[in-house]
Amino acid sequence: MDNGNINYHFGGKVINSMQTPSFLSFEAAATDGDGCGSTKGCFRSPDSCSDKTDCNFYLSWTKPTADTIAFEISGMATSYVALGFSKSGFMRDSDVYACTSNNVIVRSRNTMGNTNADQPLIGVSDINVAMVDGRIECTFTRESSRNDGDDNFYNLRDPKKYYIIMSKSSGSLKPDGNIKYHAERIIGSETSFSEFTSGGSAVDKKLILQKAHGCLMMIAWIGLASIGITLARFFKPMWPDTQIFEKPVWFSFHRICMVLTFLCTVSAFIIIFISVEGFLEIGEGRSGLLRFLHAIFGTVVTCLAIINPIMAIFRPHPGEPRRPLFNWAHWAVGTSAHLIAMATICLALGYRSARSLINGLPDYLFWLVIGFIIFHIIVWILLHIKRNNILNRNSDASNDIPLQDKPQDSQDNLVDANKPTSKDTRIMTFLISVYVLVSLAIVVTVVINIALV
Repeated sequence: MDNGNINYHFGGKVINSMQTPSFLSFEAAATDGDGCGSTKGCFRSPDSCSDKTDCNFYLSWTKPTADTIAFEISGMATSYVALGFSKSGFMRDSDVYACTSNNVIVRSRNTMGNTNADQPLIGVSDINVAMVDGRIECTFTRESSRNDGDDNFYNLRDPKKYYIIMSKSSGSLKPDGNIKYHAERIIGSETSFSEFTSGGSAVDKKLILQKAHGCLMMIAWIGLASIGITLARFFKPMWPDTQIFEKPVWFSFHRICMVLTFLCTVSAFIIIFISVEGFLEIGEGRSGLLRFLHAIFGTVVTCLAIINPIMAIFRPHPGEPRRPLFNWAHWAVGTSAHLIAMATICLALGYRSARSLINGLPDYLFWLVIGFIIFHIIVWILLHIKRNNILNRNSDASNDIPLQDKPQDSQDNLVDANKPTSKDTRIMTFLISVYVLVSLAIVVTVVINIALV
């Protein structure tokens, strides 16, 4: 928060800038003893709380006059509690009013690029902010609408409904007492402030996008890429008498896996770009730095995932002078992307649930991925030993795949020179089968956990 205004926030339910936003559930409620749903509108979390003293978040509104709305907000926090009105259910373009521990209200507008634009505090009166038993309680009266050309001052008298967004923080303050990010946020259903409603239904657009991003990246790099790279690395001599789509088995499955990896990665990148509404800015403290590094590594992985298939499309034919250069470049880009992706996934899961970028994931998922990395290394060592044993029978054999068949190039000539024995085939098939099953089991486990939080 600069000059008394809050900056873009990071975070989820836990007071930790590594967390993704937490979207809590609200069930529709009937009128109750304190007038919610009858004499005033209310919005509370959890939905079982009865009044503001035992609610994590509390919002109520009344209409003192036809042209004004009186708001009361409260939250378990020591830095700030904020109320925002959103047209989309996302933070961008939200009209935000934050009650701070400095006993003032600041107004801002969330824009694209994860930044807050300071807004003049107009149309607001009767401000009262207080700290009460570890809570920030705040009341203010806002004009329902204005005709002064401020398009960011939403017309709450308009028949169009607005999403309620509430956030709060007890995190560290800057030396000047300003706030950098929130610790928890909830987003409610579309609400008409001309009516007195109670409760509402939470929406989770951003959380759904973040979950989709995480699931796609897990499928892409723990599943598809791991299998595709392993096939290309160790299985060129295998199944020489069998072809799929007129190509060797290893090449056909490698191509399928890597094309799907490319599609999943690009889709995941677009999804998270939409979710964070632009480029992620570096957060405060160690956790903010880790979140920023995750975004940087993910961007690098996406770039490498795009570069490698383009290189493959224009690869030289086997035997051409530039073919060895392509082979090394293709290997280097693919291996780098795979290694960086593994590190990026570990950063996202966090070695503790409090460090996870999706709030609520169990701690064991991080160690499950670490276990897969160890398993991956062990299997590769075994495959390396066995493959070299096969290739050493005829060191002159080649298994390069041409861009398109030439009359002088025969796939049979490329693979027949060093056919593996039936024992070789059984061992290699067993190893890749175990590898595929383990990788898919881990992907399914992580994806299910992400989907259920």
